[in-house]
Amino acid sequence: MTGAPGALDVDDIAARRERWIVWIVSACVFVSVVNTSMVNVALPTIGDHFNADEARVGWIVTIYALAFGVGTPFYGRLGDRYGLRRMFVIGLCVFVVASVLAGVAAGFGFLLACRALQAAGSAAIPSLGTAMIARAVPFERRGWALGLTSVAVGAGSALGPTLGGVLTQFASWRMVFLISALLGLLVPLTVRYLPEGPGSRRDGIDWFGGVTLGMTIAGIMLAVAGAQRQGPSSSFVLISVSVAILGAALTVWRQRVAPQPFVDHILVQNRRYLLLCAIGFCTMAGNIGALVITPFLFRDINGLSAGQIGLAMLPAAVAVAILSRPVGSLADRIDPFLLVIAGLVVTLAALSVMALVGIGWPVAAFALLAMFVGVGQALISAPLAVMLTRSVPQRAYGVGLGVFNMMFFVGSGFGAALSTATLAARRGAEQPLLPVYAGSAQFIEFSDAFIPCIALFALALALTLFARRAKPVAE
Repeated sequence: MTGAPGALDVDDIAARRERWIVWIVSACVFVSVVNTSMVNVALPTIGDHFNADEARVGWIVTIYALAFGVGTPFYGRLGDRYGLRRMFVIGLCVFVVASVLAGVAAGFGFLLACRALQAAGSAAIPSLGTAMIARAVPFERRGWALGLTSVAVGAGSALGPTLGGVLTQFASWRMVFLISALLGLLVPLTVRYLPEGPGSRRDGIDWFGGVTLGMTIAGIMLAVAGAQRQGPSSSFVLISVSVAILGAALTVWRQRVAPQPFVDHILVQNRRYLLLCAIGFCTMAGNIGALVITPFLFRDINGLSAGQIGLAMLPAAVAVAILSRPVGSLADRIDPFLLVIAGLVVTLAALSVMALVGIGWPVAAFALLAMFVGVGQALISAPLAVMLTRSVPQRAYGVGLGVFNMMFFVGSGFGAALSTATLAARRGAEQPLLPVYAGSAQFIEFSDAFIPCIALFALALALTLFARRAKPVAE
């Protein structure tokens, strides 16, 4: 009996340390999401300040997406090699320095460079943060922990546009960057409480494979951006697609010949992991596609201003923030696949109602439909992350989660480009693509623009059913 109090003390210390890890990572995720959404709101003001047109200002978004997409798997691989906490702290420091420099930038070119550096730092947060949570929190509580990070994403998405608008209007666009530098206050806590992880210094890093993977990501992201601004047949898009194809071919070749490739063999041989990555891509593409179309719908059909559009889209973000934590806890007690399937069904139902009959509805009614899309996202995000951490061996957590987050991020760009391209192509169309369409006859292009989103979620549902039957490769 004399050992019982000591055992309880050890358990209590471990539980407190778990909570510190989850809260610190969630706070970093929150700041990262808020930063992105704040900057998007400030883009017109930044353009006015530097006398830059929309095409030039758009590169503030593109360069961030490019650096973030390329950097995420690199941080994951370096985290497996040198330790997760070390690379996480380095990423935070890079983000903080870049935020300060962006806030005092005197020229547009320097601001672009700082924005790329911001993304290079922020790329460490999602994959390394999730990997540290997965290593520190046991299976039976992991859903709750990952649910809290999903709450941070929802809260950041809800608060960011409002905060960005207030800072830009009543202070300066520079404050949008400078306030993000407050993330530096968390650096001492990350050093003290986050687990280092053993690393694997014996293993070399396949830099050639990493570069070819980066070529693939960069080519895809630049092709998506170019298609939105210059059209899919422009020379810029064709060159970007060629770079992506060459990078993908070299990556596949390197994966076969390298003894220790950039992406661990155990991940490539893991059918469930590959299917989960595809599910993440499809769900993110479908969700962002719908999210990008909705503001245009509120503006063109309902005549809302920018501020009113933000309020109309707030319920969806609030639904994600409120539901993510209880859904994550539920994923600890039941099969997470069931929650993901439920989320996909809810989202498909909401999007189908939007596309078939919802076009032309009053603002409140359509905002309610959009809220159900947020409910579906909450049912998908944390359980999907739980399944991923259960399917990847610990020694490959960094690169495994890094590649997954890369697919997530690339999916967002793909979904936005696909839905906006469909909307533009269907402007002025006289007949809807859906034969049973019963919405407003004046705005059928919005119904057509939701069709790719529906198809992506339907594909994700089919992939989820396959993934549930697939078994991950044992370490």
